[in-house]
Amino acid sequence: MKRWLWRLTVSAVVALSGMTGPVVAAEAVPTPEINISDDGEIAVFLCTPSADGCHKRYATAKQRRDVETFLNGRPEVTEVRFVSRATAYASFRQEFARQKKVLASVRAKDMPESFRVRVRGAADRTRIVLLANRRPGVGLAVDQAKNHVDAPLVPEISVFLCMKGSDWPACAHGRGKANKSAVTVKERKAIVAVIERVPGLESYVYEDQRAAYRNFVKTYADNKALVAATRVSDMPESYRLSMRPKADLDSPSRRLARMPGVAQAYDLGCLSRKARLWSEYGLQKRGSQGCG
Repeated sequence: MKRWLWRLTVSAVVALSGMTGPVVAAEAVPTPEINISDDGEIAVFLCTPSADGCHKRYATAKQRRDVETFLNGRPEVTEVRFVSRATAYASFRQEFARQKKVLASVRAKDMPESFRVRVRGAADRTRIVLLANRRPGVGLAVDQAKNHVDAPLVPEISVFLCMKGSDWPACAHGRGKANKSAVTVKERKAIVAVIERVPGLESYVYEDQRAAYRNFVKTYADNKALVAATRVSDMPESYRLSMRPKADLDSPSRRLARMPGVAQAYDLGCLSRKARLWSEYGLQKRGSQGCG
């Protein structure tokens, strides 16, 4: 993989590495909790019209039976559970009950049916995911043990700066021309000036490449292949903005994302919700409002 493309991947991973734990709600949802999976399972989501590679069709009954037969036939599989569209949608409505924009973006018919699969400890989980993704009627298969993402403890915006040789579209000096230099001193001063005037800002910190790499290695210590493939020079510099509860993160994220010298600006809460909708509910294109 080219280093610039690897940097795009790493930047997204670094954004999520700032998340340190779950958000604790002020009040419990009064309805009984609906648990459709846990972090140790592989989720196999069946096709819906909005899923990539599904040709705008739902999985057929025959495809659903064939996928179930395939999963039950694997010697390393110990349990296969079916989760209906109605059950998944009820779980989604409960989990995101306080987030009206997310609720409004997903309809019951968007929710895929799925199989939740448990395997033996020594099983090759990656191979199972790859094989499941090739089955007709499967829209997405995800190893939830490797794709678990916690929400940030506090509302946070991450602002990633342009790097030398970056191929981020926002860092280009002209159509088709990569940015050959990092963010300039003038651009950096302008970015900081805007950050310091963001409504609802509690504090902000600057994270250089070495600090970003240390946090990255700590967060992904269990993923030796990812750590081994990543260098300090792949890490983007960034500003991390801690925001007050209920502050507007959408507007400042979008404004900062448009500034010269900024590669990407993320509302980390929104980014974690998108990751959750993808890995837990198989929703590939929904719930993306307000991510900067």
